[in-house]
Amino acid sequence: MNIGAYRRYLEQYVQEAVDHSDGTPTGILEYLETIKVSGWLVRNKTEKQRARQDAIKAFQEHRHWPIEIVYSHLGVTIKKA
Repeated sequence: MNIGAYRRYLEQYVQEAVDHSDGTPTGILEYLETIKVSGWLVRNKTEKQRARQDAIKAFQEHRHWPIEIVYSHLGVTIKKA
C-alpha cells in the first residue's frame, strides 16, 4: 500500500465531505457513505477504499467527540471556506 496516496485520499475525502455537508460528524459521515470507489480502471483503488473506510469508521465511532478532535485523530487538516 502506498501510504502517501492513502494520506492524500483520506484528506481529500474528508475535505470533500466537510464542503458538501453541514459540518457535523453525522453530516460528514452521511456524505462519506455516498462516495463510491469502483471500477477496474481506478488508480490506487486499495488506498482509496481504505481511506474511505477509515474516515467512515472514525466518524461512526467518535460522533460524540468535538469535530476538531476527529480531524486530529485522522491526521487531516481541513481548510474552512
